[in-house]
Amino acid sequence: MRLEQRGAGKAHYRMASEYSEYVLGRVIQQEREFYQVVTDQEDYSARVSGKFRYGAERPSDYPAVGDFVLMQCVNENDIAVIQKVLPRKSQFMRKAAGTNSVEQIVATNIDTVFICMSLNNDFNVRRLERYLSVAWDSGAMPVIVLTKVDLCDDVDTKLLEIENIAIGVPIIETSIVDEAGLSQIYQYLKEYHTVAFVGSSGVGKSSLINHVLGTDQLETGGLRNDDKGRHTTTHRELFMIPGKGMVIDTPGMRELGMWSAQDGIDHTFSDIEELMHKPE
Repeated sequence: MRLEQRGAGKAHYRMASEYSEYVLGRVIQQEREFYQVVTDQEDYSARVSGKFRYGAERPSDYPAVGDFVLMQCVNENDIAVIQKVLPRKSQFMRKAAGTNSVEQIVATNIDTVFICMSLNNDFNVRRLERYLSVAWDSGAMPVIVLTKVDLCDDVDTKLLEIENIAIGVPIIETSIVDEAGLSQIYQYLKEYHTVAFVGSSGVGKSSLINHVLGTDQLETGGLRNDDKGRHTTTHRELFMIPGKGMVIDTPGMRELGMWSAQDGIDHTFSDIEELMHKPE
């Protein structure tokens, strides 16, 4: 399968052509310092070069799932060496959990980010606002996916709360039990496009992705007795859906610290800002 079907465009191939000694690839999985990278010919395990590591100034300089990279490959049985990360068209970035000053890339080069929130005790409008701010700042289009609507008795009330803070953002109500809303998600799956699912643990991201993939490829888990989600996804991974683009699964987030989302904040609260500047 060629990289064009995995989102590579003419610009990526043009940049790669400037380095004849390197091979163009896309990162589809990350496990600590090791990456799984697909190319036009083979799949490789890879890690960054010493020169790359020395020149990296911050964590966000390192490759992330979704990145297009240039690397040196000897043969398919060897570890490839990543030399460059090509410019990103979008990056969903948060402040790393438990820190005050370290950013963490969740996914890159995504077209649509599905912000998943279940209609049980995970429901939190303030947290959703933070997700929206980060999503707008990322350069991707946010879509709110409400899960487990079959377990909620006051869907309309909660929907109104969301609509008040997410003006213009598409909202999809879903249930795995009766497959409600899943057809709306499929509308965003397009060839050459990449979507990412983000949200707290236990909201049902893996279950949704399994339906999208048409397989039980991802482990799923319910909630603990305290209604907190169990971590079932432990790493970020990009999956290919023939003819329908790519899907990135991400681990559930206990917290979402905003690293630098001023543009996203401005977009989220643009209606309030407009009222503030409206002449009386």
